[in-house]
Amino acid sequence: MLDNTPAVTALREHTQKRHAPLETFPAISVIDDDPSVRSAIDDLLKSSGYSTKVFGTADVFLSSSSIWDSDCIVSDMEMPGTSGVELLRLLRLRGIDAPVVLMSARAGVSTAVEATAYGAFAFVEKPFLPERFLDVVHSASRRGSRSQRMLGARG
Repeated sequence: MLDNTPAVTALREHTQKRHAPLETFPAISVIDDDPSVRSAIDDLLKSSGYSTKVFGTADVFLSSSSIWDSDCIVSDMEMPGTSGVELLRLLRLRGIDAPVVLMSARAGVSTAVEATAYGAFAFVEKPFLPERFLDVVHSASRRGSRSQRMLGARG
């Protein structure tokens, strides 16, 4: 039986507005060296209507065409090879301004400060609540949508 109390109804409406579908399916690139985390994030994003590509390392991502056509990049901070913060720095050096959401299981205030100091859109501590993670990705993908960036460049 559905609960139709005013509070529940308001929450449903709020969730529907926050996660209203975008005009196109945003392309999200997910980079994490842990296959189970990578798969879980991929499943979560796909079930929410996102188009995803997954990568096991930042180095593989950097050598792919996805660096140019990602609306949002979700990356672990600590990986073998290029770290999430170094990935962010390299993207900006190449002129790629897609929002980057950095994640870490070893989070602390200094980790979050480091991530944002390098220009991360957001920092998410693992493990995270799926709703919180989707809120962050939704906001980032709206800001990073290719059509919005193109409109901004024209205007």
